[in-house]
Amino acid sequence: MMRKLACAVFALALSLGAIQAYAQENVIEEIIVTSEKRAENIQNVPIAVSAYDQESLDALLINDAMNLQFNVPNMMVSRYNFSGGGSVRLRGIGSGAVGSAGDSGVGIHFNGLYLNSSRLFETQYFDVERVEILRGPQGTTYGRNTTGGVVNMISAKADTTEMSGGVTANFGNYDSREFEGFINLPITDTFAIRVAGQYQKRDGFIENAHTGDDIDDRDLFAVRVSMTWEPTEDTSLAFTFQHFEEDDKRTRSQKQACNRDPSGFLGCLPTGEMSYGPANGASTITGELFGTIGGILNGGIQTLNLFGYGLPIPGMFPADDFINSDTPQDPRKNNLDWTPVYKAEETMISFEFTHDFGNMTLTSITGWHDPEVYSEEDYEKSVASENWAAQLQALATLAAVPALPAAVAPALVGGPAEGLIPFIVELAPGLGYGLWAGNPALATYANGVPLLMPDGSVQSFNTAFGYDQSTSDPEQFTTELRLASNFDGDLNFMVGGFYMDYESEAHYVVRSTSLALIGQILPANPFLFPAPFGDPNNPQDEVNPHMQGYDNDTREYKLKTWAIFGELYWDISDRLSATIGLRYSDEKKSSKQRTCYLTFLQCGPFDPEGQSGFFFPSYKDDEITWKANLAYSVNDDLMVYGTVSSSYKSGGFNPISDSDQLVIDDPSNAVFRPETITAVEIGFKSTLMDGAMRLNGTMFYYDYEDLQVSKIVDVTSLNKNTDAEILGIEAEMLWLATPNLQLSFTGSWLDTKIKDFTDYDTADPNGDGSTGGLIRCNASVFLDTSPNGCGAGRIPGVLISQNGNELAQSPTLSFNVGASYQVDTGAGLILTLATNYYWQDSFYVRNNNAPHDKVGSWDVWNASARLSPSNATWYAEAWIKNITNDDYVVQQYLSTQVSGLFTNQFLLDPQTYGLTVGLNW
Repeated sequence: MMRKLACAVFALALSLGAIQAYAQENVIEEIIVTSEKRAENIQNVPIAVSAYDQESLDALLINDAMNLQFNVPNMMVSRYNFSGGGSVRLRGIGSGAVGSAGDSGVGIHFNGLYLNSSRLFETQYFDVERVEILRGPQGTTYGRNTTGGVVNMISAKADTTEMSGGVTANFGNYDSREFEGFINLPITDTFAIRVAGQYQKRDGFIENAHTGDDIDDRDLFAVRVSMTWEPTEDTSLAFTFQHFEEDDKRTRSQKQACNRDPSGFLGCLPTGEMSYGPANGASTITGELFGTIGGILNGGIQTLNLFGYGLPIPGMFPADDFINSDTPQDPRKNNLDWTPVYKAEETMISFEFTHDFGNMTLTSITGWHDPEVYSEEDYEKSVASENWAAQLQALATLAAVPALPAAVAPALVGGPAEGLIPFIVELAPGLGYGLWAGNPALATYANGVPLLMPDGSVQSFNTAFGYDQSTSDPEQFTTELRLASNFDGDLNFMVGGFYMDYESEAHYVVRSTSLALIGQILPANPFLFPAPFGDPNNPQDEVNPHMQGYDNDTREYKLKTWAIFGELYWDISDRLSATIGLRYSDEKKSSKQRTCYLTFLQCGPFDPEGQSGFFFPSYKDDEITWKANLAYSVNDDLMVYGTVSSSYKSGGFNPISDSDQLVIDDPSNAVFRPETITAVEIGFKSTLMDGAMRLNGTMFYYDYEDLQVSKIVDVTSLNKNTDAEILGIEAEMLWLATPNLQLSFTGSWLDTKIKDFTDYDTADPNGDGSTGGLIRCNASVFLDTSPNGCGAGRIPGVLISQNGNELAQSPTLSFNVGASYQVDTGAGLILTLATNYYWQDSFYVRNNNAPHDKVGSWDVWNASARLSPSNATWYAEAWIKNITNDDYVVQQYLSTQVSGLFTNQFLLDPQTYGLTVGLNW
């Protein structure tokens, strides 16, 4: 099949060379890119690359990365379930591994500077010179984590030749206000400064029915200062400072979906139709442990009554706290008792030095990057319908009665109340109280369960209530040095070196009243109800673990990596050229981290520095990647090329210690291996009809070894490796059909296959949608054939072959068609009418390819009408996005068994429209 497709592509390319050009005035403007780290016409670069300048971005209504994907073949950008920003994939490759040591397969660059953690997918594009998207592995010139490709955003530089400026104002529905502006000031003939800024504020896309407020709003701004100094004709220095801040109610996901399991075993069933609502709480860790404390509470009171206490029996805690919760079925409405909080900051500084020696050019790029993000969100995405008033009052009542005398204990031994002795019998003769009976600390539960709040205060609740906190605080230093020749002969070269020092801290905490109550009143707590200590807003200073439920803490993740690389360019003839590249990369990763599943059991209760439970994994590897490319110019308007290349992405350690049951069961689970790719790509680039049409096409084949994949097991990420194959075709066309009419098309076809990999499905342990023959342990599910239950040798599910399954997030087909038409109004004004339509095929969100993993096909249709004078000094534009106002699900995330296997969903933005006015000088 590969040979047939290759022949078809080359036959098409050769036929294009035979097309007879015809004279016409309209010619597509030339695009200059630096995709090979040297300035070239995009049509002369033998790489699949798309590029958009600020004018093109505005015309296509692309103001952020989410909208960029609609115009780039085989590009997918989506929100992310955690606080790591957006997720970008090219040709099905992106962030396969989850955790501190996991990396993206798409390299994100700002002005050529590699960013290990970026907020570029949350900010708006403003004052952009160009955005370049390189599809396919870039294992030599870009190197690190580019198995899928590269996205490089290049900001506008300060210009020493003339003063210029511009401002735009945008007003739309959802009370949206956006303002952008820049001013370029040449201070001298050799020095200039450019200042640009952007501000956005709008109401939320989602209504919180519980409070009547809206959420998922935006309130952010960014400012950039650029300076250029050209002390000589051969030397230039460019400095860029950029700062971004956000403080709003952005949500990490919009809705929670589930096909509720009535049996309460799985929480959400892996079959049948999903609706919006919470999982069956009986399946969660809360439901499981509440059965335990409810039994102790009721059994203890019944036993005390046998001795004449006469206390009311409260009944059991609710098996499902959300059984009657009101969950709106409108995808744009939620019912939340916790309002999201989202705060982010990002500072970038870059310095680029270039000196031309005549036949060689030296370039140095150095940068510092400091992004931070903090978020809070309602964990259950629902308001509990049941309350614990009777049970909590019973606990408070126990505080007021004396415990049974110690002398009674022998009479209870061997009977049904033996396990209740520590709770209702005095702990020592004459003490007068047990863990519960007679303990005055229980009196506070008449007011509810105390829970630590993000501001350090403690509030009490008598219902199930929980929220999570996610923080990330990385810092990066990067430098790259390149020397490129510019000889008159047939041979040229480029050599360089790269170094990055990256450190990060991340903290994810779930605090809930249910787990807090369990941790506070069960004897795992050696001293009941200690007050919170430490600073709850500082991840370095641990708080009382009995007031939370889950803690994933990465204190000191460190990454040091360096590389040397080079490419040789050989003009074999006037029409045939070759490129050979080589890169050596070396990486070292280390961390101090822990994951406390039930913090009251696994995190020390008296550990103010939060040192208990940490482990110190490390990982290192190195790799040589290479590239060989041939490009042939059939004529001045047609080039065909072929490339064979390799690339790699470093492996790492999973966020589990050697003592974790997952590692005990399978020691290979401690780490995941590096992924490597061998890629074959052929393509053509053509300029037809005397420059009126640009038509490019690419076909590629990837052979992946140890592709990194991930799933959640026992509330932690488990990253593994699989082999895979990817085959694809891409096309891009831009045609000035007449001087007034422009037509565009991008299309892609992708065929992905997993090879020789078996795994079990955490959402469907039996592999057939049934729940029979399963057992539970701390809310995790295992086959009843597990020889030791929760211990070693446990069997988490039936192994199912994934051989031939599609890779996650890899739609088979996608395309975009667009048109713009200019009308001369006769009054010196030009009216430009534009529209574009994007369609994407269905895809799976997990490699299991289960029915609930499938996201259906979706589309989006946008349009605009712009009025401006012929000199374009000002413009006014009316625009509309998502004309049909569809509420498509564009991404999903499956939660854990202990949370009930609910699915978080991410939605396409609703219909937005507005008016933009701009002024340029």
